Amino acid sequence: MNKTVLFLINGFGIEKKDSYSIYDANALPTLDKMMNNNLYTSLISNASDYTTGYQLFSTGTLKASNYSYLNDLIEDNKLAENPNLKKFNDDNIGKETRIHIFAHLDGGDMIESLNKFVKYLKMDLNRVIVHFILNQNSLGEYKGISTLINNFTFSSFKASNIGLIFGESCITDKTKEEDLKTLDRVLFNSKSGEKWPEYVKKLNGLANNNILPINIPPFCVNDEFTIKENDTFIFFNFNKCDYTNLIESIINPHIVYKTVDTSTLKFYSLFPIENETRVTNLFENIRATEYMADYLEKTNIKAAILTDQENLNTINYMVNGYANVLSPKIKYLLSTKELLSNKEQMKSLVENPQYDLIIINTRIDNLKTINEIKETLHDIDTYIAILEEICKGQATLIISSLFGINKQLQISSLAADTATVNFFGSVPCMVVSEQYSKENFSLGSGGPINALATALKCCNPDSKYPTLIKQKSALFKSFKQKLEQFKK
Repeated sequence: MNKTVLFLINGFGIEKKDSYSIYDANALPTLDKMMNNNLYTSLISNASDYTTGYQLFSTGTLKASNYSYLNDLIEDNKLAENPNLKKFNDDNIGKETRIHIFAHLDGGDMIESLNKFVKYLKMDLNRVIVHFILNQNSLGEYKGISTLINNFTFSSFKASNIGLIFGESCITDKTKEEDLKTLDRVLFNSKSGEKWPEYVKKLNGLANNNILPINIPPFCVNDEFTIKENDTFIFFNFNKCDYTNLIESIINPHIVYKTVDTSTLKFYSLFPIENETRVTNLFENIRATEYMADYLEKTNIKAAILTDQENLNTINYMVNGYANVLSPKIKYLLSTKELLSNKEQMKSLVENPQYDLIIINTRIDNLKTINEIKETLHDIDTYIAILEEICKGQATLIISSLFGINKQLQISSLAADTATVNFFGSVPCMVVSEQYSKENFSLGSGGPINALATALKCCNPDSKYPTLIKQKSALFKSFKQKLEQFKK
């Protein structure tokens, strides 16, 4: 095996004509030198965030990884013989039970798929209550969230079918126990919670107070959605999320103002929930046929992935083919400024015999001003300079990005002026290696998955996955030499 380091600057891309100019050779001297002296190409990426970026990186496609999968099952009538679905129908059809659906409000596809699912099961809409979970991590997402809720209320559902809206961290962050208690109070007795039928005003107020959607405490939109005996719960879980705390708080609520025999409640999910035996899943896990963990297994490559805590679950979910598992070939490490800027620690990491491939995630997609992006890119340039020195003669260094941002941002926190940073659509890719000189090799075109395949090939020359690295023909080199002589 050969050592390979793949350094990702996620959110960074090739500037479009309408973009504010971020690139500055003086601020990014290492990157500028690398682009001129090493193999360089641009990759096509239609991803716009970590989820879609890692999906393209791991599987090479954005096709049928989520709601379209369920839509296809419904349209092809492949659910008719599903025994768990029959059990669900026996529990609910013709009965007065409430059906509570917990769904991540992440796009119009979810609303469309939920509509088809409810219609297919012939649910009585008067008995369906939808609770929205928000996992957006930017204040700029609030406008889109309001639009999605509005679209939901004007779909086949009615506004009265919305029960609660809350941020995902309320149920996944164990330090937010008070939010979970609030959730209990309003689920078991909605009259104790605030009600915001004019949810746009509520969301605007939260945005003005700089509360990220993922951190929104639970609030009610309507009355009369509280839990009753024999109610059914469905976790519409296309998103990777740990529902353990939510399920536990429903079965053993912290605070209850009315008595409900929770042993009569029934729990379903679309796909299996990890370590949860009280929930009946209706389908098997969606699984990509080809994905990063599988590639590592087949090439016998051991990898370390450095990432921030926020994106660890998303990355794990995608690299394992949309499954809630841990690959024995992958070790996750926390990426910090202190680690990346420490030459000795980075040298120890690169030389560690436990890892053949090291994937380092840095990011600019979460920054709030253009000046912050420039400063962060300058810091990243210094990290790359350290890695270039460490890798020289002993490892291949590949630098790329999985997606480029397209955002309107303030130029600085001290000024109200804004400009658009448009990196969307194409991202850079460089290979720095004494083995692959510009004179003898070039880089072809592709997407993020081709950057991964190239890293695998650099680690294991026997890898059969298509590399971006192409050897120049003798005819090409001869022509280039004659051209150089002609210029002289």
